[in-house]
Amino acid sequence: MQLKRYEAKSINEAMEKIKHDLGEDAVVLSTKRLKGHKRELLEVIAARDEDLVSLSQGESAGQKRVPANASSDAAAGIRADVDELKSLIHSFLRGTNICAEMAELKDHFHTFFDLWGIRKNGKLSSYLSQAYYHLLSTGMTKRQACQLIETMQKSNDPADLRNYDDTIIHLEDMLRKTIGGLSPSRKRDKKIWAFIGPTGTGKTTTLAKLAAHHVFERKANVGIVTMDTYRIGATDQLRKYADIMGVPLEVARDKTSLVSVIRRLSERDVILVDTPGRSLRDEGHLLKLKDILSSVPGMEKHLVLSVTSSYGCMMDAATRFGMTDYDTFIFTKLDDAATCGTMYSVVEEMKKPVSYVTDGQNVPHDIREVEPGILARIIMNKGYDRQPEIISH
Repeated sequence: MQLKRYEAKSINEAMEKIKHDLGEDAVVLSTKRLKGHKRELLEVIAARDEDLVSLSQGESAGQKRVPANASSDAAAGIRADVDELKSLIHSFLRGTNICAEMAELKDHFHTFFDLWGIRKNGKLSSYLSQAYYHLLSTGMTKRQACQLIETMQKSNDPADLRNYDDTIIHLEDMLRKTIGGLSPSRKRDKKIWAFIGPTGTGKTTTLAKLAAHHVFERKANVGIVTMDTYRIGATDQLRKYADIMGVPLEVARDKTSLVSVIRRLSERDVILVDTPGRSLRDEGHLLKLKDILSSVPGMEKHLVLSVTSSYGCMMDAATRFGMTDYDTFIFTKLDDAATCGTMYSVVEEMKKPVSYVTDGQNVPHDIREVEPGILARIIMNKGYDRQPEIISH
């Protein structure tokens, strides 16, 4: 077994060297981009099995036949070489993360072709290119980032985009208008709010924050209903919040009991309903939840999603819970998320408004009712000024 390492500018150049040194029977074991070099180089490792080549050449040229015992010895030698080759490959793979590097290279190619595609519609300034990369850095999908840059390119005079800061300001303003135009303002006359979503997104804590806000800030009479009888300690946790705030807590286990509880709390200014979080794959639970919530007319349904989840997971939840015909999004755990661009991707895809965002565990603080401008600022990774109160309209 003959192994040899090559450095080349391209895979074609490497293959030429391999064929010249090792012949047509050589095989490429691995390729790797070399970092830290002034010019881009590829490292290619190739191998050639002398025994296999000699056997193949001997048979094709009509040379004398190999004795049976010699053939057996050759087969054993080949097996040993194959085992050695496997060992070398495994050792090499343990030392280098080829898959990750190839994925990174693929991502760079996709980004390049995205920008090239935008350039076909006109000259793309360096500021727009930087803005595109900034959108990607927020976690926004490439498709939506491309759409925003293309729209910005068509709707703005190049003279208006004099530098990177101006470009980002225009982009943030465009996000604000897009978000603001997704849906009409929330109806303030709805007093029954239900909080739905996957398990672990913070539905119960969000409900407690809003209950405390209405009790202490707006001096409203609040009633709390929990349907989360599946999770251990869920009712006890909410009961502690209710006792501190001095508001009644009712438990509803099915559609009939929910209707009955809502009727008993009908004199309350606001009724907040906590629902159980279950697996998104449990379609039976989602159908049951849809049936239960549809039994209460005039209910406003908030889908609670954690920004720490991936875009795919958030879209999966947003799509599957769509059967409940939810009204708004509530995004939680902004304090644990490195980026928030996925919020725009989900909102723009589902065409639903955002009612609140949360960024901590403090009750009743760490929650804010968002306006399009605030949400655009958060999405662009500029954050927002933390305030102890929710913005009131």
